[in-house]
Amino acid sequence: MKHHVSRGLSLTLVLSLLAGCGLADRIAGRRGYTISSESMEPTLRKGSHVTAVEVNRDYTPKQGDVVFFATPASWGDGIRVARVIGVPGATVACCDDGGRMTVNGRPLEEPYLKESPASRLGFGPVTVPAGSVWVQGDNRHVSIDSRSYLSRDGIGQATVPVTDVVGVADLTTAE
Repeated sequence: MKHHVSRGLSLTLVLSLLAGCGLADRIAGRRGYTISSESMEPTLRKGSHVTAVEVNRDYTPKQGDVVFFATPASWGDGIRVARVIGVPGATVACCDDGGRMTVNGRPLEEPYLKESPASRLGFGPVTVPAGSVWVQGDNRHVSIDSRSYLSRDGIGQATVPVTDVVGVADLTTAE
């Protein structure tokens, strides 16, 4: 009996150590991030910590996903976080008469926005290419996102390749 208790305590100690250094999350396909800007407020505050579920090549984006992505070369270096507004094939534009984004001609209800209108920068319509997503922060008035990278002659480098998405935020873990 004593041998079984000792083995149980050893396993508990090992699991505690793994959890403390984040290795358990990495093994489980999860990764922690610290939010470095105000671009996703009020959903994710600057300095808060959130866990993301890592994605693979089979990831199918959904409108509303909060994603971490490797920035396209024209956007600079690093990992950013933003909300998926347009999935492949969707047409996004801003703004309707009520100051709301539209997706496929329908107004998008966005209760997570820090403030209205959905964008001070009007644009579109823009059709999201296959294999890409249109992303925007929840704090639109400070966020540098897809809107910031539109070119005069069309979409330019405004979208993020789905293959550059590295994780989907688990908003229940935000601290």
